[in-house]
Amino acid sequence: MATGISTSNDILVRTRDGQDLNAIWNGFADVLKTFNAQRTPLVDLLSFTVTNVIEDIIDAGTERLEPATEFGIPRSVRPAPVVTQRAFPFSWYDMRQAYTFQFLAGNGNTDGASSQQIDAVMQMALEADNRLQFEQVMKALFNNVNRTTTVLNTAYNVTALYNADGMVIPNYNGVSFNAGTHTHYVRSGAATLDSTDLDDLVALVTEHGFDQANGYTPLILANKTETAVIKTFRRGVANNNGAVAVYDFIPATGTGFLLPVGWEVASGGQPGNTFAGMNVVGTYGPYLIIEHGQIPSGYLVCGASAGRSTNLGIVGIREHSQQSLRGLVLRPGNNQAYPLIDSFFIRGLGAGVARRGQAAVMQIATAGSYAVPAAFAWSA
Repeated sequence: MATGISTSNDILVRTRDGQDLNAIWNGFADVLKTFNAQRTPLVDLLSFTVTNVIEDIIDAGTERLEPATEFGIPRSVRPAPVVTQRAFPFSWYDMRQAYTFQFLAGNGNTDGASSQQIDAVMQMALEADNRLQFEQVMKALFNNVNRTTTVLNTAYNVTALYNADGMVIPNYNGVSFNAGTHTHYVRSGAATLDSTDLDDLVALVTEHGFDQANGYTPLILANKTETAVIKTFRRGVANNNGAVAVYDFIPATGTGFLLPVGWEVASGGQPGNTFAGMNVVGTYGPYLIIEHGQIPSGYLVCGASAGRSTNLGIVGIREHSQQSLRGLVLRPGNNQAYPLIDSFFIRGLGAGVARRGQAAVMQIATAGSYAVPAAFAWSA
């Protein structure tokens, strides 16, 4: 991206080969819209908006029926939700747009800039804001180290998914978890993906109650490198590393694929080819397989989805407590007259994991420590 103040020399009407620049600016806007359309559904599916430094994350408690007695009265129950407090960071980000008077009005030899050229800057700002939100969510998800955020000189922990940090993990369905060893950032143990990896990854999430019985859809998000392998899994047939698949991979509708006789479809039919605006390639048993180019090759993400844009998302995006300062804000700059005119795009946000057991990340690699993908390291 070029930087600096737009001047009269930047006003173009046609390229050297005679193409209309306004048509090119329109094409530029269409390209940015396409990029944004790829990121936005994933952000909406994985995250939700919070406005406080500390948010109460509520998970419903569970109860059981008692054995009845002939004369006894069962105990009364009442809702007793489990409330966990989570901290979310916040930072300001900005971008400046600046023009000379002659860029806008013309210099006598050329007319001023077209609306398309000026709108192109707005499109770039919108794309940058979209990218910022996406990167914040993905970094919160893929990084396995807790962070801190400081508010009024007080430091608060911003936790990752479960990462063996010793924080108490609630028991679920009679199962207890070792807080010092239980982690949702794992390696597959081999250099190639196999069907057992999918089962192990999903189990990390569903064993905490984020399953279909509680209204969640288990999703596996993967790059096309990994989905190409998943598509080969066949029930009862050995695949990579000697693993034997428990299910058949079932491709989504609209692929022109005719199911062979004898194949078992866990959901009773082929899945649709989209989910919450994202590309579904098929299912492996009860798991919905979503292919997304922004998931790094060599990694799998299992997330339990309660739907799009719900407050039961995995990652919380914190915005400003004041409504007027939420979203992408445009503010006038210091120069609002001749000869320079400028303004600023401002965005305040931060992201952190809300429900630590609702997702898990697997790196397809031999035994060893999980490594954060370079594209989503906090220092990147």
